[in-house]
Amino acid sequence: MVQKTPSLKGRVVAITRPAGQAAEAGKLIEEKGGIPYYIPAIEIKGLSNFASTKKFITELIELQVDYVIFMSTNGVKYLFGAAEELKLTKQLKEGLVGAFVVAVGPRTAEALEKEYCVHVSLVPTKYSSEGLIESFEEGEVEGKKIRIPRTSNATPTLTNKLREMGADVEEIYVYESGLPVDEGLKDKFFDDLSAGRIDAVVFGSGLSAKNIFHMLSERGPSEVIRSLLNGKVTTVAIGPTTAEALKQLGVKADVVPKDYLFENALSALAHYWNA
Repeated sequence: MVQKTPSLKGRVVAITRPAGQAAEAGKLIEEKGGIPYYIPAIEIKGLSNFASTKKFITELIELQVDYVIFMSTNGVKYLFGAAEELKLTKQLKEGLVGAFVVAVGPRTAEALEKEYCVHVSLVPTKYSSEGLIESFEEGEVEGKKIRIPRTSNATPTLTNKLREMGADVEEIYVYESGLPVDEGLKDKFFDDLSAGRIDAVVFGSGLSAKNIFHMLSERGPSEVIRSLLNGKVTTVAIGPTTAEALKQLGVKADVVPKDYLFENALSALAHYWNA
């Protein structure tokens, strides 16, 4: 007898991805029988100061960079967007040829290889900062120059760990991750969460978890928000770093997928509900 794949059974699953980046996730929820609910917890904006990007491209051209680590598709998109503004796209691509390029996750690797023809040398088995650290052998990055194009709001966990391992690390800020400003959306989410109209909330990063608390702070104290997320709603964290951020906020992650992808998180959620 063929075992039927667990579905989301018409339940409402909230997505905290930035506006404009959640449509694909919504389709995945629908394919698994669920109803997507969009509550962007992060607003992505490019930076207007490209000085650090220009310096980074110069380092690449002069073969001064050993490793370049891309943590997300946003890092790829906004780095190349800045290079285009500087009219240095060709130089960026040529410079990356001389470095060991790491993509933390298959989608990030796909963005680099298919959209920009940049060869990716490594995709860690675990798509997280922890997985990346585990993929480096002892002494492998000691004395090496590592550059990480990312958001200015990123947690310093990866950078600090790499520095502890003896690497020369710099974060190249190519975009910022701010708080959404749609008050109506925030109010509706709080009301729907309070009324039990949302069955699960999926957090893709520690920042999205922290921002949800900031967004809802005008509607109630942290204790109330914590109680709602620890109540009837199922909380999903894509990766241990996100789960740890939730824990620090006093929220237990009910579901943490083994592979840190949105689709895997939905499968883990369906299994959790059907257990």
